[in-house]
Amino acid sequence: CPTGEPQPRALPSDGADGSEGSGGGQPAPPPPPPPAEGEKDPEEERSGPVGCQEPQEHPGDGCREPLAAPDINQLPPSILLKIFSNLSLNERCLSASLVCKYWRDLCLDFQFWKRLDLSSRQQVTDELLEKIVSRSQNITEINISDCRNVSDKGVCILACKCPGLLRYTAYRCKQLSDTSIIAVASQCPLIQKVHVGNQDRLTDEGLKQLGSKCRELKDIHFGQCYKISDEGMIIIAKGCLKLQRIYMQENKLVTDQSVKAFAEHCPELQYVGFMGCSVTSKGVIHLTNVSIIATFNLSLVFQTVAKQ
Repeated sequence: CPTGEPQPRALPSDGADGSEGSGGGQPAPPPPPPPAEGEKDPEEERSGPVGCQEPQEHPGDGCREPLAAPDINQLPPSILLKIFSNLSLNERCLSASLVCKYWRDLCLDFQFWKRLDLSSRQQVTDELLEKIVSRSQNITEINISDCRNVSDKGVCILACKCPGLLRYTAYRCKQLSDTSIIAVASQCPLIQKVHVGNQDRLTDEGLKQLGSKCRELKDIHFGQCYKISDEGMIIIAKGCLKLQRIYMQENKLVTDQSVKAFAEHCPELQYVGFMGCSVTSKGVIHLTNVSIIATFNLSLVFQTVAKQ
């Protein structure tokens, strides 16, 4: 105010040691006392421990919800089926199918039950085989070699339920008889492969049914079926003109007559095996008339020829 009286000026605050400024100023307030033992610093409670805070690169990230873990079941069924196709039968039945109902249903998909290798599984019985074929009647190939608990009854059920069966293998199933082969021949007319080596009870009666009803037969294996003779083999030769592979071993009742019949009636032969059979050089000569044979396996025949 223009009163003519001088106005007082603000004085600089005194230093901690009182060396700065001049007398007349108010002293600085003392620092707050340190927190007692066991108490937290109020400033630290508000801001957190010193040096422990990191600035957020994206401040909005703290408001986002964490991403959910990926779920394999969200994949299309076709992709899961492709993955399961790389598993063995045991892995699908005893592991994957037990994860959840969805996986169990996928493991029962028909494509996994078209080709079954049940060989050497003694837990396979007629009852289990019936359950399998009842669920999937699209089986085209099955191998029950060394399954000692499967009888003619089980094979008959298999043949009846799976008329589209193309390949049937049952090595060393000595409990099976002509009944099994007759059922396969009668119910599965499109059968192309029959491998039933080392079945002591198989006779010409079963072969006659194959020869008269299975025109598509291309591959046969009757090694060590000791009751088979020329009678059954000749009927197969005359009825199964598309035969490409014949494997016989130690069939002592099979002679040159069988070899001659195959040479005359089966122009598509590619592999011939008559090891240990009663075949002589005369039979071998008949095979020379088949132009497309790629492999002869007549090791014991050549020993007979050498002796002659």
